[in-house]
Amino acid sequence: MTKKGDLMDINHPIELYDALIIGGGPAGITAAVYLARACRSVVVFDCPRPGRSDWGQTNHNYLGFPKGISIDDLTARGRQQAEHFSAHFHEEEVASLTEEDGVFAACTPDGTLHGRAVILATGVNDRWVQFPGYEEYIGRSMHWCIVCDGYEMQGQRVLVAGNDESAAELAMQLQRFTEQVTMVTNSGALGLPQATVRALDAQGIRLVVGRIVEARAKKRGYFEAVLLNGGGEIALDHLFSAQSADPNTDLARSLGVELTSTGYIKVDTETKTSVPGVYAAGEVTRLFSHQVVTAAHEGATAATALDHGLYQQDQAALRAGRT
Repeated sequence: MTKKGDLMDINHPIELYDALIIGGGPAGITAAVYLARACRSVVVFDCPRPGRSDWGQTNHNYLGFPKGISIDDLTARGRQQAEHFSAHFHEEEVASLTEEDGVFAACTPDGTLHGRAVILATGVNDRWVQFPGYEEYIGRSMHWCIVCDGYEMQGQRVLVAGNDESAAELAMQLQRFTEQVTMVTNSGALGLPQATVRALDAQGIRLVVGRIVEARAKKRGYFEAVLLNGGGEIALDHLFSAQSADPNTDLARSLGVELTSTGYIKVDTETKTSVPGVYAAGEVTRLFSHQVVTAAHEGATAATALDHGLYQQDQAALRAGRT
């Protein structure tokens, strides 16, 4: 059994895994637990590049943790659970993913592993508001999800950074929690229609045209104010980065997996993609509802569907062998 941070000897791996899981967030780890408990051989590739599960934020919506649980702790516990049932983990990025005669090959800098099926749990890349040291604020006082963090905004000074209808909608929804909401375009030009500008004004939301270039902290990772390119300054306690995200679909596209009109991986109710043997789970499958609990649900769904798919393959092979 591997320990966190260790690698199996990639020169002597299992010859053919039942499942290759690309992504070590809640979706990928949940899938690993389910498959390992189904006595399937499984390897998880956990890319060292940071994703949404790596910023240390506290999750308050996950059932069973009344005081919340940090995403670091939750994923560490999940990984420990998966390893307990003999799932393997590799701390490396999959450079390419190919398929030949029903066998998938995941190539990494250290070698290639093969599997009968794949779960893509590759997540998204957020388009963060960027300024010197912005990473320090992510998960502490820079957020991306009102469902996750709206409750904690009560009585706080909140700044929404974005320049489209969804950003304006977020600003207006935040007024459920606090009256102290400001919106900044984080751009030199206004991208909102006048009807939306009037709606913001009617709800008492100040709209500022300008780009954030610097932040001043009251303590590490917590905003006191942001400075704009024109010399202005906005005092705040929290910032919501409402600049959308890009799904990580390079590997999916290399396999010919069909995407949605918004660029996410298209799946059916069993998380099957358009390519046989390829499943997808978590944030890479949907534009909305980016929640830890839904990611875990999709990971479980993908694992059970994959397991049943392999069972059907094995039964078909047995029947063919008897004829």
